[in-house]
Order: sequence, then C-alpha cells, then structure tokens
Amino acid sequence: MITKNQIKFLKSLSQKKHRIENNKCLIEGKRIVDELIQSGRNIEQIIVSDTFIKKNPDFILFNSEHQYEIISDDDVKKIKNTENSQEIFALVATGGSIDSNLEGPVLILNNISDPGNLGSLLRTASWYNINNIFVSDNSVDIYNPKVVRSSMGAHFYLSNLHQIKNNEIISILNKSNFVVIAATLDGVPHRDISINKKWALILGNEAHGIDREMLHIASESVSIPRLGNMESLNVAIAGSILIDRFIGS
Repeated sequence: MITKNQIKFLKSLSQKKHRIENNKCLIEGKRIVDELIQSGRNIEQIIVSDTFIKKNPDFILFNSEHQYEIISDDDVKKIKNTENSQEIFALVATGGSIDSNLEGPVLILNNISDPGNLGSLLRTASWYNINNIFVSDNSVDIYNPKVVRSSMGAHFYLSNLHQIKNNEIISILNKSNFVVIAATLDGVPHRDISINKKWALILGNEAHGIDREMLHIASESVSIPRLGNMESLNVAIAGSILIDRFIGS
C-alpha cells in the first residue's frame, strides 16, 4: 500500500529541482513503461490503478517478474502529469557516471528549449544507435515529463545520456579525437561534407543557434541548403536529416 508520504514524494518529482535533488523521475504512460520494462533498466517502483489493470490484462507488466503497487483514483490525480492519464507510472533513477571514453558517434544538444524537439532528437539518436548524448544545462531538463513522453522511451536505451555544463562537454571532447561538427546556417552542404567515422555533431537552438563557446570547439560546420521558401527548419527534423547523412557515410 502506498503511503501519503510516498504520494507526496512522487508528486514532487513533477518539478525539476526535486528530480535533480533525488536523482529520480516518475515515468507515466503505457507505451513508455512498456519500453522501460523491455529495456532491462532497473525500475524502483511500478504503480498502476485498478482501472488500468481491468483495461489492460495482457500488458507486459503482468507477465514479467516486476512487482507493482495499486494506487487509488484520487492518488492518480495527485501524481499524474497528463490530462488524460493512462494510470500507470514507474519510478526510475536518473544520473549515473559519465563515460568519457567515447566509442561511436557523439551528439551534443545545445540550448534546446522545446521539450518536443529534445525528446524527438533522443528518439532519433536511439534509432540510429547513438549512445553518447550530452545535453547542455541551459536546455530543457532531459527528464521533463514532456521530453520523456516525446522520446517514447528512448532514454532507457541510451547508455551515456547526461545533462551537464558547456565547459564539461568541452572538456570531454577535448580529451577525445572526434571531429566536432557544428550545424549552422552557413556550413558545408550536408550532401557535400566529408564525414570522419569518429564524429561529434552539435545541434543548437533554432532561434539563437549554438553557444559561442561550443562553436569554438567545432573544426567544421554543416548546413542543410534551403530549396523552398521557409525561413527555418525544425531542429529535430534538421538533426534527424544530418544524423542519417552522417551514419550512412
């Protein structure tokens, strides 16, 4: 049985400061909890309502070794982060140690403010098996509920995902021999750029671009030439195009 103090704690995780203080986040939604279970990541607690159990008797949870606790409808209302909650939640640890011995490509997400864009980029990275993701601390919180929902569970497959300061990212890259490439408006056209197998791609804010100190570590820049009349390309779409180009090289 879940106590009032536990409910209070779970509710507090809707705020960034409490997620950071406790190195935990609350995941919500059937599809995302499904991905979490299948990822094999350690789960501290799974919580469901009677309504969810009745509606989803064949859900993966009920055919696994994971234990779960039942929550009342009133308590669901206290901890949910969506208007129409599916009434299934999971508590997972965040953080962990940074692996600075980088193998494979690296994705740097700099000052990405929109949760949907950040989540979509994490999803793309997971699809292309890019496991080294460093997100600047001036970006939206990587465990913001909207980011987690839009990533569709990608967080749980990324082995080296961290949100850290620009100088920490720079320090990691300086210790590696990766070619750092910045996505800019005036870079080499993406179809023409020569890709080293060990690359790190920096994507920045649509309106403001990449922070100056991050641009300074890039040895090359890449762009996607505009063929139509639109003034800009969504960073999640642009990032996906570039990742596909780089991975396929």
